[in-house]
Amino acid sequence: MASPYSPPGESPSDLWLERSNLVGAVLGGVAYGVHVAVAANCLYVITPWRRRPSGKQPSSMRSTFLVAYVCVLFIMGTINLACNTKLAQLMFIDNRAYPGGPNAWFFANYSLSVNTAGNGSYIIANFFADGLLLWRTYVVWNSIWIAAFPSVVYLGSTAMSIMTLFQSSRPDASLWTTTTVQFSLPYFSISIGLNVMLTLLLVVRLLYMSYTARHTISEDHGRTYNSIAAMLLESATPYAVAGLIFIITYARNSNVQNLVLPVLSQIMCISPEIIILRVAIGRATDSRPRTSHTTTSIRFGTRPHIDSVSPTASGVSSQSKEGGRSLGSAGESATLGSRPDLLNMGERDSDSV
Repeated sequence: MASPYSPPGESPSDLWLERSNLVGAVLGGVAYGVHVAVAANCLYVITPWRRRPSGKQPSSMRSTFLVAYVCVLFIMGTINLACNTKLAQLMFIDNRAYPGGPNAWFFANYSLSVNTAGNGSYIIANFFADGLLLWRTYVVWNSIWIAAFPSVVYLGSTAMSIMTLFQSSRPDASLWTTTTVQFSLPYFSISIGLNVMLTLLLVVRLLYMSYTARHTISEDHGRTYNSIAAMLLESATPYAVAGLIFIITYARNSNVQNLVLPVLSQIMCISPEIIILRVAIGRATDSRPRTSHTTTSIRFGTRPHIDSVSPTASGVSSQSKEGGRSLGSAGESATLGSRPDLLNMGERDSDSV
């Protein structure tokens, strides 16, 4: 039922569009709160000067890189939220008497610098988030040929993102003009598809290593790889689901897209931070009970090239309360599919991602 105090000259569809923009900004703030908690916890765990309970200090160079990476994602998420909040203020407060209402002002001023900065922060965060996942895929597979096609897709996504930002920031243009949609829809689709593809490549590799470990060593060691694969899926699923919902609603020009996009920009930053956090903590749990109360310790380190899992070359160590038990030779750090010339940036026994 329409309110007698509804703005004059605005149809129910106009009001629904305004509601979606306002509620989307609020949902983006909620997602940002989650982002703050995850980023703070992540920075606390990976800071190079924090002393670990084990007494081992993390690699300073690698930890500094991860701290900078998390800071970049958090700053981009903060800029995105700040720009969306400022835009909502301009729409609904400062220019509410604009002819045609807030929607008319929004489309007439979409190319404002504050809005362009918000869109640019989304694209930069997406570039870093997909880049980390691509790097992990290369390291775990240890094959340039496996990473070749995703790398091409990654470059294509980056090119499309630049064109989307350029087209949408032109005068009298927006994210929904015909010219912009020709670049933006492929960009969003390629980006979400790349994230899903890279996650599946990682999971397939880990499941293969799990299968090999079960038949080579023991059933319990195979579960270790399954827990890491589950961790990757758990971290990537929210972004993939939110991204798919946005692509469908954006292609259909539904106002639901305004509810999803501000949340998606934060989830995109949260997903890689969760992976960094869980790897830095060194634990990924599965749903199967273990009578020995074991916890799965994850470490991405350095080792020579291998094509299969063996008792002296694996990526995870399993520790119990009764004592350490690792998938590696005595006195050596266990590693997962990494190249000595790519990750040898710190001490061999340091905690790393």
